[in-house]
Amino acid sequence: MSDRIVPIHRDRQGEGKEPASRKRKSGGKLGHFLINKQSAVPLHMQLKEQIRYAIMSGVFEPGQPLPSIRELTAKLGVHRNTVHRVYLELQASGLLSSRPGKGVFVSESLSEAHSIKELNQVDDLIEQMFAQANELGINPITLHRLIGQRAPAFDSRHPNVAFVECTFHQTQEIARELTESFGVTVQRILLDDLRTGKIKLSVHLRHVVTSIFHYDEVRDLVGGQNIRVHPVTYELHPATRRLLRELPADTRLGFICHDANTEEVIGKEINDRVPEGVLVGCASLESVKPALELVTQVDTVIFSEPASAFCVKNCTPDHTLLELHFALNPSSVEKVTRILHFQP
Repeated sequence: MSDRIVPIHRDRQGEGKEPASRKRKSGGKLGHFLINKQSAVPLHMQLKEQIRYAIMSGVFEPGQPLPSIRELTAKLGVHRNTVHRVYLELQASGLLSSRPGKGVFVSESLSEAHSIKELNQVDDLIEQMFAQANELGINPITLHRLIGQRAPAFDSRHPNVAFVECTFHQTQEIARELTESFGVTVQRILLDDLRTGKIKLSVHLRHVVTSIFHYDEVRDLVGGQNIRVHPVTYELHPATRRLLRELPADTRLGFICHDANTEEVIGKEINDRVPEGVLVGCASLESVKPALELVTQVDTVIFSEPASAFCVKNCTPDHTLLELHFALNPSSVEKVTRILHFQP
């Protein structure tokens, strides 16, 4: 990543000069960043949150350059790798963009950012907290540390993000991955529990993530509760893709899954990855008879986790059973992550 964030103006003699107005504009905003090296909060997290706040509050507007790595390093007394890491993470979330040879800029499209009104309300709340803590003899740095210590526990008790899927295994595994991606606790909800009303949605819940297959149904089920529903897509896990590529050309393969949507979408992907003629057919448990017929026509069955019990029961010892594994599509997760960063 280049340290320069503004183009160099060249006069007729070819001498490089940085426009004075642009230089003052960048330097004057360095005062918005302040690092507390005594805080328990990591330095890169302090800087990352301050940059996010500066952008969302309008200090840095869409399309404007941020201070260079050299400028921030000199101002804050931190290692250049700290600033570099923060810029990379904010680029990954879509908040910043890098222009080769020019530097790092605020993303041009920030339509989902907080409104100034919301930020002002947060400012008022923070001021009240500081004032009340001061009356108790607690200084701001101590209050900051106490909040940082309690935030993870509060987040786990009152999650504002949930993941809905049709099987326990998928719900558990993918919710864990999303928790790591989003940086917040993600509640696990089974689709059947949502359908039957067995689970009561938390009043803190503002976002529900589900697979593209269940998006319409989940949106209808949580409609009218001021909750946004976000779809994510799956793709075949790299290990499954490798397994399919290595199947012998004389294999007679059948794919069995839980629902027709998965049968259509994943069945096509499987067919594209195996040697021509290997995939005999696909079936879902929404129609059991075709699935039973398919078992008699193949010597190898690849199945999704919800169909495992059916395959174990109805396949013979002569069948080779292969479990299919999914992975989250990174671009779909990144899109939801960006929304959560702006509208937590």
